[in-house]
Amino acid sequence: MNAITGVILAGGKSSRMGFDKGLALLNGKPMIQQMITVIEKLGLELIIISNNPAYKAFGYPVYADIIPEKGPAGGILTALEYSSTDLNLILSCDAPNVNMDVLSALLSQRGNSDITIAEHEGIEYPLIGIYSKRVKNGFRKNVEQNKLKLRSICSELEAKIVPFPLGRHGVDEDTFKNINTQEQLNSIAQ
Repeated sequence: MNAITGVILAGGKSSRMGFDKGLALLNGKPMIQQMITVIEKLGLELIIISNNPAYKAFGYPVYADIIPEKGPAGGILTALEYSSTDLNLILSCDAPNVNMDVLSALLSQRGNSDITIAEHEGIEYPLIGIYSKRVKNGFRKNVEQNKLKLRSICSELEAKIVPFPLGRHGVDEDTFKNINTQEQLNSIAQ
């Protein structure tokens, strides 16, 4: 699977957490470490998209947004710009329970789609997805026009949606949880 780059977006402002949530400790380790471990187990090249140089401590390339202050859409554009592969597994640092089974299933069900994203219980997760470099210009156009809603961009670029029901691929009620507050972090800690 080395023709795919694993990308962790860790560039959010973390305003609800109060500090950089990718560095928040979950079970004694920075939350981003959960995502790094899964990507390493998949055997993928890894890059981190963040404006915080503290992420360099994890030993992987860290790239700042090429167009600042554009949220996850800008992060994906940056990833597509710096990645050395056509396919890119994009993950947010604040979804630490996404497991290898989910990501392996997403990769195997991609087909020839330029974008493939996970869906669970009717909610699409564009930050658990596979993006081809072929969509870079579409992302650039949207980001430059300040159209930053990922679901809208993914719909416009005809993303393939892969459903992940409870009980399949190791999916439980916490698998797709986004951690944005200290309370949410405490609720999933072991």
